[in-house]
Amino acid sequence: MSKPIPHEVTPTAVWIAALELLARQAGAGSSSEDLHQRLVAVGRQLTGFDFCAVLLPDESGTQLLIRAWAGLDTFYVEQINSRNPLTLGSTARQSPSSRAYTSGVSVWVSDITQHADFTQWSGPARAQGYRTLLAVPLRAGDQIVGTFNCYNREVIAPDPQLRHLVEALTDFASAALEITRLRQAETGRVNQLENLNKELRDRQARDERSQELHRRLTDVALTNSDLAHLAHECAQMVGAGFLKIVDESGFVLAQAGSDSVEDLTPADSNSTVVLLHGEVAARIQAFGATLDPDMAARALEHAATVCALLLLRDRTAAEAEARFRDDLIGDLCSGDPERRTAARQRALRANLLVDEVQVVVMKDQSEVAAAQIDNSPLGRRMRSISSRRPRLVCGRLGDYWVALWPINEGAQDIAATLTQGAIGSRVHAVVAPAGGSEDLARAFRMARGALELGGSQAPLVRTIEDLGVVGLLLQLEDQRAVASFSDRVLGALRQSDLERSTDLILTLRTYLAHDCRADVSAQKLFVHKNTISQRLRRIEKLTGLSLASPSDVLQFSAALAADDIRSASAPSAMSE
Repeated sequence: MSKPIPHEVTPTAVWIAALELLARQAGAGSSSEDLHQRLVAVGRQLTGFDFCAVLLPDESGTQLLIRAWAGLDTFYVEQINSRNPLTLGSTARQSPSSRAYTSGVSVWVSDITQHADFTQWSGPARAQGYRTLLAVPLRAGDQIVGTFNCYNREVIAPDPQLRHLVEALTDFASAALEITRLRQAETGRVNQLENLNKELRDRQARDERSQELHRRLTDVALTNSDLAHLAHECAQMVGAGFLKIVDESGFVLAQAGSDSVEDLTPADSNSTVVLLHGEVAARIQAFGATLDPDMAARALEHAATVCALLLLRDRTAAEAEARFRDDLIGDLCSGDPERRTAARQRALRANLLVDEVQVVVMKDQSEVAAAQIDNSPLGRRMRSISSRRPRLVCGRLGDYWVALWPINEGAQDIAATLTQGAIGSRVHAVVAPAGGSEDLARAFRMARGALELGGSQAPLVRTIEDLGVVGLLLQLEDQRAVASFSDRVLGALRQSDLERSTDLILTLRTYLAHDCRADVSAQKLFVHKNTISQRLRRIEKLTGLSLASPSDVLQFSAALAADDIRSASAPSAMSE
């Protein structure tokens, strides 16, 4: 067995100088890793031991691992850390380092070969030639954070003075580490405060910018501007090369910028929806915006709010204008002279054309729900016609659209104006002349009756004169005389059809509509030709007229037309 040798203690002055160096390094703001490395270097120099190391617990707190060392073989460090880590906790046989860590008391092992608790770790240590070990707790404030170990190849007997000096060195290092920790925490807080200040300054700048954007957009709403002005202002604020406002159907309401739409892609755009009464009324799309994305999003949100206000204003104005014109048309075409006179004065005050006009009555023959008439192609076209010059009185009256048109424009001119709105082939109109504002009611009734009788036929716009005998009958002042004439000629046939369930009037109408050909009439009515001949003889007998006489055939045709006019003018067709 080797005999322990006395250890030579380093002079105090050298200790003091080394501690001053360690203190300066701690004061210079070194990291904990740097101080650990400085501690093992200074400890090896001062203690005279062959090797020194700092051991710290792993993340789980169950093992001690070598984190800094001086003089140790790298292979030994890797072998201990990976294969033979020093286990912490309450075990039957703890290593000296583990015992120093858990107990907080220094452990001196003069000869590891004679230490029973060193069996597990003596293999790697003996392979490196280590004999003596001194393990001192390493503290940070009141907590033990690791151990400072000194190793020597020669056996060294326990030396109270040396142990005291190493413990003092460790305490000094612990203080330096605590200072470093506090300095790092302080630096972290300073950095955190600087980051918070920067964030606050950035937020303040964004808020100021946002307020400026809001102010500019609010000015747009308060200065009676339109969507075009809003699009221009918004494009400038977000630095967009191109910006457009589109409605829910994709129709462009306003746009600003000069970039070619074909060169733009959705990936280059920022967009936001415009909500009105909880529904999407429009969408704002900005292409190639150069403003900060967050600020651009804020600007578009502000713009969407202003856009909703402008759309609401325009809709409210349009609805008020539509109600005004609808009421005006209803009064002008009514049978009440006082209502017509008052309506004419309102129209003149609004600078609307009401004298020297003709009445155009239009109807969409397709299946259009009542709630959708205003938003149908014909409805949108009629609302847009209201803004032409001279300003027309144009509005909705029940299922019809009625316009008072300049007397100097013919049917072709009216058709050209209507077809600009792509209103479709199922829309037809009839034009009736009016002798003056007091004659508008009669002209409306004529045009409405003609539209119901034959207005769904080509061309798009027809005049009363285009309807022949029907047109002449419609122009008669006393429609009761027309109805009486129809009853005199067709009354007996109508009575027969009612009592005997015959189809005499239908047969007569079909026979005359097909050039008085019995064979064609039979095909149309799906009966035998002899049946047609029998019905025709019955018609002649009941009416006392002959289908072989041109004058009697004219009477039949006029009576049928008069009957159609009476049906078209029934109260159910139009309430006034």
